[in-house]
Amino acid sequence: MKLELISNVLLGDGVDNFKKCFPRIKELASPLYSDKENDFEELLYLEILELDGSGSRRRESTEPGFLRSEPNLGKKQIRFPAALKKLKILRCRLPWSDMSIIQSLPNLEVLLLEDNGFEGTLWETGEKQFQQLKILCLDDLNIKQWEASSLNFPRLEQLEVVGCVDLEEIPLELGDISTLHTIKVYDCAPSLRVSLLKIQKEQYDVGNCELKIIVDGVEMPSFVPTYDD
Repeated sequence: MKLELISNVLLGDGVDNFKKCFPRIKELASPLYSDKENDFEELLYLEILELDGSGSRRRESTEPGFLRSEPNLGKKQIRFPAALKKLKILRCRLPWSDMSIIQSLPNLEVLLLEDNGFEGTLWETGEKQFQQLKILCLDDLNIKQWEASSLNFPRLEQLEVVGCVDLEEIPLELGDISTLHTIKVYDCAPSLRVSLLKIQKEQYDVGNCELKIIVDGVEMPSFVPTYDD
């Protein structure tokens, strides 16, 4: 009853068994259950959650307020606790339209989306804020376009984009986030690198020389204006 960390466990009755067996759990790595509700909301102490969508099967669900996966993996129902600080989602293939539920988490500081954790070519961040998010990682996603502004990430400190080979650019306005100190990019398109140069130049023009941009492990040199600038 006092256990605080458990991982790689498949319980026959789904998330409901976690609530019964581990009421004080703080850190959990769990499969995304395909034929049951994935309701983690009542795990009041849960701060770190990893969801793995491997092996999902088809399920229909239209209940509002739940995340729903794309039809090829079935419909998922997910709820998160307010105490959650770190969330990792991999191989779940959730649609970007359901990101608004995660944006509403009041204490989330780290968000890792890996190996098609979310799926779709366009992520429109909308008007909602990630209130406390400090670290965002996009790793091996099929995203092509990302529409976002500095208002969506008021406390973001580090952005990491890895293996998103189709992503055309990093939103220019993200450079305006006052707390952002590092952007790391690995194995991405040439057009994305061009957008990083634009961000660097724009920040230089407003006097921000502190933003560190790292491409494939090498820090981009500080922007040096030419005579034509």
